[in-house]
Amino acid sequence: MADNSRRDAFHHKYIAKLEVIVNGVVETSDVIGAIFGQLEGLLGPELELKELQRTGKIGRINIRMRREGDRSRGIVELYSGLDKVRTALLAAAMETVDKVGPYPAKFKLIRILDDREERRNEIAKRAAEILKKWSVEREDSFRKLIEFVQRESAKSNFVLYGDEELPAARGIEDAEEIIVVEGRADVMNLLKYGYDNVIAMGGAVERVPKSLVKLISEKEAIAFVDGDRGGEMVLRTLLEQTDIDYVARAPEGKVVEELTAKEIRRALSSAVPADEVRKELGISPPQERRIMVVRSAASHVSHQRHGREEDERLLRIPEIFREQYARIRGTDKVLLLDDNLSLIAEVSTSDLLNALSEVGGVRYIVYDRIVTQRIVDKAYEVGVRAIVGGIARDIVRRPIGMAIYTAQ
Repeated sequence: MADNSRRDAFHHKYIAKLEVIVNGVVETSDVIGAIFGQLEGLLGPELELKELQRTGKIGRINIRMRREGDRSRGIVELYSGLDKVRTALLAAAMETVDKVGPYPAKFKLIRILDDREERRNEIAKRAAEILKKWSVEREDSFRKLIEFVQRESAKSNFVLYGDEELPAARGIEDAEEIIVVEGRADVMNLLKYGYDNVIAMGGAVERVPKSLVKLISEKEAIAFVDGDRGGEMVLRTLLEQTDIDYVARAPEGKVVEELTAKEIRRALSSAVPADEVRKELGISPPQERRIMVVRSAASHVSHQRHGREEDERLLRIPEIFREQYARIRGTDKVLLLDDNLSLIAEVSTSDLLNALSEVGGVRYIVYDRIVTQRIVDKAYEVGVRAIVGGIARDIVRRPIGMAIYTAQ
């Protein structure tokens, strides 16, 4: 009559769990026999175990036994469809069983579980999970709605500015203060969070578009650049070629187009005067640099025309690469530099293509010869970010993300 592999399929209300200890080694069938034998006739016909099982008022009695030395210990489970009073009577009666086979035994009630209460608890837990998921889905749906409205609003406020058709916000001309970023995606991200005074360089790295130079000269301008090496290069270009007023940077390793509203506010509120950054980087303000070039040209116009041209060529090279370029100017040497502008290798121009295939980690190339499409393609293939050369010829495909600077 025991079933140790499953619960009975009948509908039960309560589970009475008892511990049994037998002072001898017995089997499950011995315990079942003792229970049915010693309870027979004890509580009268109404609570006769065999009749209760036959009519489906109690389920099978499940027993799990284990041996402990010369004793046996186990758990007895009685599944009852009776009411509380009759279930308690059966449990109390089972505690009176004092022998299993020839061995003394002791039955002790552990607890009676209300299976309906257990089910109610499970239902409550599941309901809480459903409610939590429902709330998250509603919040997620609301966030998506907000993001959709923000994106559509950003699109409606997006314009192309000037002859170069620079990506910008609609309010750029009326704003007293403007934010200068690198590309279209940066503009769209700031527009999404309500900034309508944003304009981008349009992908230009080595030269600031003329219409943007003019706009910056007329307004108070903040340069807002990515927190990586590319952002540093864009910033240098702006500092050298415009009278930008303030500098803001994205957190290190992050780009403006991916910043949250909070990160944007924090970066812009931490902007520093551009002159401080110029001093830190050793960059002269554009006005001083123009005066210097004019004076240099005037003093050499009659006697040192060649030297003046060389100085002008050098000034066309971004200041960050000027020292390296001056070192190899007029030679066929090529400098291969890493992320930190440290020298990896020095090769001849005839060996440049082979060196790019063999030398790893090259990010910048500096030499005083012709930049060709073949060199540009190979450099882009190995991850070069900028090429500095003497002159560029027949460049019909300029990869996105690679800058090309030339002295002519």
